Amino acid sequence: YQARARLPVQLVEELRAEGMPIMDAFLSASVRIRESHHQALPMIHLDPRHKLTGEFAALYDLLSAQA
Repeated sequence: YQARARLPVQLVEELRAEGMPIMDAFLSASVRIRESHHQALPMIHLDPRHKLTGEFAALYDLLSAQA
């Protein structure tokens, strides 16, 4: 998710206006995730302090709270 780009923000706003259930947790684009895939190593182990690792943790927390 690119929060500084207009189109993704506009699309999320339109979906929310239509009443679609949109979560508040978004995942940023990162080259680091490609490196994680290439090394077959989860982000939590590759770079535990990376912004994207925190976003995955927040998404997990959100999903597990809904279960």
